[in-house]
Amino acid sequence: MNPKELISRQFIDLEAGFLSWLRTLGYSEATITTRKRNLKGFLLYLERCGISAMDQAAGEKTKLFVRYLKRRENRLYGSGLMNASINVAVGSVNKFFEYLRQSGSVAMVPDNLGYVEELYGPRVVLTLQDISSLYEATYLKKWFARAETKEYQGAIQQRDRAMLGIYYGCGLRKSEGTNLTVSDILIERKLVFVRKGKGCKERYVPMTDGNLSYITEYLQDGRNFLLARSQSGTESFFINQFGGSCSDQALSARLDRLVKNSGNAGLQSKKPTLHTLRHSIATHLLQSGMEIEMIQKFLGHASLESTQIYTHILNEC
Repeated sequence: MNPKELISRQFIDLEAGFLSWLRTLGYSEATITTRKRNLKGFLLYLERCGISAMDQAAGEKTKLFVRYLKRRENRLYGSGLMNASINVAVGSVNKFFEYLRQSGSVAMVPDNLGYVEELYGPRVVLTLQDISSLYEATYLKKWFARAETKEYQGAIQQRDRAMLGIYYGCGLRKSEGTNLTVSDILIERKLVFVRKGKGCKERYVPMTDGNLSYITEYLQDGRNFLLARSQSGTESFFINQFGGSCSDQALSARLDRLVKNSGNAGLQSKKPTLHTLRHSIATHLLQSGMEIEMIQKFLGHASLESTQIYTHILNEC
């Protein structure tokens, strides 16, 4: 039976220092939790290999950690780990090595682990007609006897249009959207400030006049109505029906409802997610002739290679 807790005092201290470093850099708690889990798995692996200090880790056993992950069973599903999951673990370990180099905590830091190749399936991309169907679905009315219920429906529909504006119009990642605050929406400059992007990178994303209109309408009307239902006073951009911060699950559920209400059979068969909206705007921008370097900046990709996937998608369309 494999132990679940670290024994090495040095490993325990280095893990704590690493997590504190991530918080100082501004990483979200969700990301920190993932990094902690993956790092702990790596350090436990080293201990099972008879290694109790990082100065002993710069050898063949450490390089074999990736092979160990490939053979390790997925605890949730029973099958082997997917390459994407392996690469998340490798990224966490390499980030830990970066911390060791910057902090000077140990004399010898192992070389970064190599990533494994990921075989991507075809990505779902919506057509412009699909996008129009989603926006049209935000205007469908149900008739209610109570005026407050009608106002509540209108507020949710305004939030739906703002949601499409953020995830399709601005191409934000799921967590980037839910982390937005009111102060991140720069109305006069027609920009959205993404302060918690992937890898804690910040960027400004432009809004079209249409998106600006939807987002402003929600900020001035719908959001204030929802916020008044609670005394929370949250600064979150997306507000739920109780006046608190809106979760990504709730926004995903709203997108599912829009897809269902659209009556568009082709759209419904694609089962789009919030991330599908991001893929779609990237593809549409490429189709419109935007330079791929500009799309890279728009999406917040660290490398051009990540953006070039859309050239393959475009060829498949």
